[in-house]
Amino acid sequence: MKKFGFFAAAALVVLAAAGLVFAADADEKKVWDKKAPTLFVGFGAGGGTDTAVRPLVALMERYLGETVNVVNMPGAASAVAAEHVMSLPRDGYSMFATGSGCFGGFLITGTSTQGVPWNWYGFHHIQGPAALIVNPEKSGIHTVEDAVNALKEGRAKIGVSSLGAGIHAFAEAFVKTVGIGAEIDYVTSGGDGATCLSVIAGEIEIGSISFSAGIDYVRAGQLKVLFLNRREPFQIDSVIIPPITSLGPIFRNIPDLAETWPVMLPRDAPREIVDKLEEAFIWACQQPEMKEFAESMAYEIITRYGEEADRVLDYQYAAYAWVLYDAGMADKSPEEFGIPRPEDWDWDEEKAKYGY
Repeated sequence: MKKFGFFAAAALVVLAAAGLVFAADADEKKVWDKKAPTLFVGFGAGGGTDTAVRPLVALMERYLGETVNVVNMPGAASAVAAEHVMSLPRDGYSMFATGSGCFGGFLITGTSTQGVPWNWYGFHHIQGPAALIVNPEKSGIHTVEDAVNALKEGRAKIGVSSLGAGIHAFAEAFVKTVGIGAEIDYVTSGGDGATCLSVIAGEIEIGSISFSAGIDYVRAGQLKVLFLNRREPFQIDSVIIPPITSLGPIFRNIPDLAETWPVMLPRDAPREIVDKLEEAFIWACQQPEMKEFAESMAYEIITRYGEEADRVLDYQYAAYAWVLYDAGMADKSPEEFGIPRPEDWDWDEEKAKYGY
């Protein structure tokens, strides 16, 4: 028995050296030692945000060896969930998930006083590029130049799912960057899929959509993508779709408008929890399951955290806020809250709000 005890003790030393510890040791290293944390998703189950964040959470759980409770709390474009999390102790046990574009509306619509991006630390794993689509046979628009001319001359309408949505912000950014002075005739469809069908039918000349919603129509040859809201080309079958940055350096900031679906903590959560989540997040973004998920949805894995995440979200915050206000969807001007117009946005001026 003594010999067995000696070898058992030796085995424990070997296992510990290899990083294989027993439950008692694992408990000491847990990120959340009091209870399982909760992630409050600002939209309903099965929606875009919910669908985007659950694969990330599952992979982070695997890395950490812990459970994260996911609770859907829809309301006021996720402002209800944001306010709820900020009302709880800032101990790292409560997190928030939303679409990045939502931040632009919180202050100017009066739905959340806590919904400013510098109150949060975010992990952005994927982004969904927007696309400008046409049906050349119905619209006669084959190129970006054709589209610009048609819009300037009032011969084209742009279809969007809803005013103030991310794809509306993207279309507005494009229109302003190319210098179209005429007022754009936007047609709301209620969804990106409906916009695609309207463009295919020739009811709308141009569509601004989330690319994932139209990818099957593009594969079938029913739609043409003029460009994607990203920095690199994208190949679908034998077709290479150009990025918006290929149109010239003046478009360099627009790809940052591509919406993400971050998991976020209050910025003053314990640093040791933030660091461990960052470690798990980076690992999760590298897993084949994440790659498969992103490819199936035409998403791009971006692994954005830290200052880069803050920089991009701050630009989105400004752009979305002004698009909402200019569309008449907010009573308060972003200027009232010191939010610059996207064409005046400068990270060197903004980053002090984040403590950099």
